[in-house]
Order: sequence, then C-alpha cells, then structure tokens
Amino acid sequence: MNDAAEPAVAPDFLRRHADLTPASAPRGPRIALLDLVRGGALVAMAIYHGAWDLSFFRLVAIDVNEGGWRIFARLIAGTFLLLSGAALALATRNGLRWRPYLRRTGMIALAAVLVTAATYFVMGEGFVFFGILHEIALASLLAIPFLAAPLSLVGLAAAVVFALPFFWRHAVFSAPPLWWVGLAPTPPPSFDYVPVFPWFGLVLAGLLFGRLMIAGGLDRRLAAVGLPRPFRPLAFAGRHSLIVYLVHQPILIGLAFVTATVILPNHGVTEFRSQCEAACGANGQPDSVCRPYCACIVDGLREAGELGPAVAGMLTPTGQDRLQTVIGVCRTEVLGPPVEREVPPP
Repeated sequence: MNDAAEPAVAPDFLRRHADLTPASAPRGPRIALLDLVRGGALVAMAIYHGAWDLSFFRLVAIDVNEGGWRIFARLIAGTFLLLSGAALALATRNGLRWRPYLRRTGMIALAAVLVTAATYFVMGEGFVFFGILHEIALASLLAIPFLAAPLSLVGLAAAVVFALPFFWRHAVFSAPPLWWVGLAPTPPPSFDYVPVFPWFGLVLAGLLFGRLMIAGGLDRRLAAVGLPRPFRPLAFAGRHSLIVYLVHQPILIGLAFVTATVILPNHGVTEFRSQCEAACGANGQPDSVCRPYCACIVDGLREAGELGPAVAGMLTPTGQDRLQTVIGVCRTEVLGPPVEREVPPP
C-alpha cells in the first residue's frame, strides 16, 4: 500500500471522468475465478432460500432465522457484498464510464423495487423493503467517492461503517423512513434486511481488496487463469447473477407451494393443527377443548377452500376474513355462545 502517491492520482482520475459521456477506455478482462465464486454464492443462496421455503410452508421443522442457518445467511450476504465491492473496483480500473455504470445501478434498483412489490403482495408483513439488491444499488452510488480515495481512507471508512452499529444506535433511526440506515435499536421486521450499517462496510472492504489487486497486478494474472469445463456453467451463472437471483426464488417457492398444497397436503395440515392446538393450550384451554376446536377450524377452512393457503401462510385479505368467520363458528360450537354479562342498573 502506497498512500503517499495517491493524492496526485485521485484528482487526475476525477478530471478524466467527470463528464457523463461513456469513457473510451476499454474495460479490463473479466476474472473467471470471481465469477466462479459468485456462482458458488448463488448455489449457497439457493440452498438457504430452499430451506426457508420448506420451513415457511411447514414441510420441514427447522428455523432458518436462528443458529447455524442465520450465520449461513449472513455469510452468503457478506460474500455477495464483498464481491460487489471488488467488482466496482475492477469495472472502473480503466476509468469510470458513467452511463454504463448508472444504467447497471438503475437495473439493480429496478430489480429491488420488483422484489419489494412482490414480497409485499405475497407475504404482507415482513416484506423486503431494503434487502441485498437495495443495498447493492445504493452502495454502488455511495462507493463512487471511494473509487479514487486514498486506500487508507477506504479501509478506515469500511471499518467504521461495519463497526458502528455494534457500538452505537439511536431511537431516531426507528422511524420507518430511516430503517434503511440500520442504526435503530431494534431491527424492523423483514424477511431480508441488509441496511447500510454495517453492510456497506463490506462493500468498501471488497472495493479496497479490488483496488489492491489492481495496484499489485493481481487482476491481470487472475484474468489469465482459465476454468476447467465442469466449472464453466457455475461461472456463467455468476456472470449473470442478477437474472439468477430474480428467477430462482419464484421457482423454488412455487415448487414448495405445490408440494405443500398438492403433493403432501396432509403433512402441512398436521403441522398446522399441531400449532393451533399449541396456541390454544397456551391460552389455558385443556386438550379436550383444543383438539375439537382446531379440528373444526381445519374442516371449516377446507370447506371454504382456504385450507391450502392457510397451511402455506399465504391467505389473501379475503382468506383472512374467511378464517375469522371459521374461528368464530368453531368457538361457538366448541365453547358455546359467549355469555353476556348483565350490567347492573346505575
């Protein structure tokens, strides 16, 4: 690392690329090994999402939000963000071509909006309002000043951004418009939450690594390394990671939904009834009440055509209304009509 020479390099970099016209400098060669690593991260992500889908539809009794699964998910996200930062450095090694750069960032932002819309309508509460695609899109803009900053400053910023939420948070960031920052005392509910703090720190760390690779000529040496034929499909997937990301989860969740509602419906129903009985018992009711009560709910949902969506946790607002109607009927059948207390005269 030679920070002494960098103050002269940074202004020159910005002078040469301050306009919004495409730069004439060609991009450097792709590094197939990085595509391969990204492809491996995609496989790991598909494994996690597959497990999440199976758990969501009650096909397996695992909690992907705890323990090793939680660590696994964070390692996957961290890998993608490190690679994203390194890719920013490599893509701009011969100059920042503004139009392609902003076009690519816009595509990622659009994909993030699609993910938000899809999860909002399908999952409701817990929808993805700032997931990994949102983070990558915003990080691509926040990282621009660091493309030419002294390496020591990039490293310091990476450390501060990553470490800050472990030492300081404030209630002001609990306001929903500021959830994306990541400094609220309690994380907001979301199935995929990747805020700026601490995750942008990993993007900066990847950017630092990429710039060090370029400074040492490692990027050219790695670009000359070819891949054996069996690994090329994985590298191809890594080269088109955005498309793979958008396509794989709808396929996996569709397969899990069909399995839960068509192929193995009884498995999900059994788990659904067990959870109903557990919740009933937690409210102080004996088994002699909870079992017929939950059996009544299952039968009522089946007659209403809502058992499959209820088991899958994907009831529509209309389905929720039908569920409440069924619950009211079953409560009356099992417990009898509610007793109205007489109000004593004043």
